[in-house]
Amino acid sequence: MAITPTLLTNIIDAFEQLMESLLIFDKQLSTSHLPISLPSQERDVLTQQQALDQVRYYYSNIWHSDDTDGRRTQSCYGLVGANTETLESAVKLNTAKDKLRISVGLLQKSELKTASEQLHRRSQALALVLNNQGLGRIHLKQCYRHIPLLDSTPHNVRFSWYNSGRSIKKLTAECAMQMLLKLDTSQPHIVRQIEKLSPLHKNIKMAQIQTQVPVIRANIAWKTGDNNWRRLAKNCPLPILIPLLDEAPLPEHNVLTSVAPILRSRAQRSDSLIDPEPFLPSLRIHLYRK
Repeated sequence: MAITPTLLTNIIDAFEQLMESLLIFDKQLSTSHLPISLPSQERDVLTQQQALDQVRYYYSNIWHSDDTDGRRTQSCYGLVGANTETLESAVKLNTAKDKLRISVGLLQKSELKTASEQLHRRSQALALVLNNQGLGRIHLKQCYRHIPLLDSTPHNVRFSWYNSGRSIKKLTAECAMQMLLKLDTSQPHIVRQIEKLSPLHKNIKMAQIQTQVPVIRANIAWKTGDNNWRRLAKNCPLPILIPLLDEAPLPEHNVLTSVAPILRSRAQRSDSLIDPEPFLPSLRIHLYRK
């Protein structure tokens, strides 16, 4: 079905609510004098104002940059002290982000191949509205991602590089064959993989594995007793808002190297259900072990 004006109106309304919530959050944050800890590429420690300017940029940046890959997101880890008003505005902003994500999700569930194809066909009037609202350059991934925040001040935060992430997509041998046939079948290595796959039953389950880019993860700990701890681990594409009282310090935390370790941080499990050797290297497709 075609995208209706109602769906487009819902997206525009959700985007306007996001922008309003973002402006309120940024205004609250701009007056903060609470401590901020961000990684610095220079030897000199960032001043309070420099750190505040940087963190406001990362929280507010929801646009594609002309000189960067639009598939990538700009990230920065760190800790940001926040009062009650700033935390409350961040919660409302995250709700607005979810509303936009849901609205765009409904648009993408139409029978069109992609949302962009339909937006290209929309009327000139709707195109003008979208362009005026900035949706033509919006970076949806950066729009959707939440402002990370905690409900109480932890005892310590330990940042670490995590470079063992993988996304696994299950598919059948029949689907794998269709994917191979879409490649250049005049190439000998593609022909060999087709011949290798052909004897398998079409319903055999396979796994397509994509190694994810390294991310920074925060391991957060609250001391709840003499020998008791509450722990939480979460990825950190943006600095974490930490509830702080006036003149209170940030929790104990570490600073990472600017480059992720080359080696995997975890060894391959010997009992993995997936064969570590790719069965179809061109598609990163593996067999399940029997």
